[in-house]
Amino acid sequence: MSADLSCPVCGTELDLAVLFCHEHDQRALARLADVSIPLGARVLQYIALFCPPKQRLTAAKKIKLILQLLPDLERQAITHKGRDWGVPLPAWAQAIDQMLAARDGGRLELPMKGHGYLYAVLASMADKHEAQAEQQREQDHRVRPQRDTVQVRGQSLDISTAFDVAVGGKDPALADIEKRERAAAPIPSEIRARIEELKKGKQ
Repeated sequence: MSADLSCPVCGTELDLAVLFCHEHDQRALARLADVSIPLGARVLQYIALFCPPKQRLTAAKKIKLILQLLPDLERQAITHKGRDWGVPLPAWAQAIDQMLAARDGGRLELPMKGHGYLYAVLASMADKHEAQAEQQREQDHRVRPQRDTVQVRGQSLDISTAFDVAVGGKDPALADIEKRERAAAPIPSEIRARIEELKKGKQ
């Protein structure tokens, strides 16, 4: 004896046994939902781009397309033109939205034949993000340049402190400690004691 379900929208009846015959499909959809429910909805819209005019994609075709994307969605990365690109979930959503907008504007050749176009968009976005990050690192480096150091009697000192040593006759270790004293507060007790010892030694 079989049990029947009916679709609340169209009224189509479905034998409950059929659902259990498609456990593979259910697992695929569950994995997609685990990645992200909102993104999963976008992926289904993206899959519709593979549908030929005046036709419907079979459930098997949809699941096949989803399974092709799932490993990369789950690891949030793609391999494109011989290299890996990190692609967070918001980037997937943005790329799919771009493709849907291109479809609505008549700028996308349909039906899609594969995921190459999507992956090209994702790789381009990742490349721009890397370039922006590198530019920011270079800018930060220019804003906070490293101070040059020189060796004075075996002590590594920045140039201004080394000048004090050379001109003022200070002990390099004492000059370095005084520099640190100006840069940081409060001074640990052991450093204060060391300063006093050096000062006494110079007297």
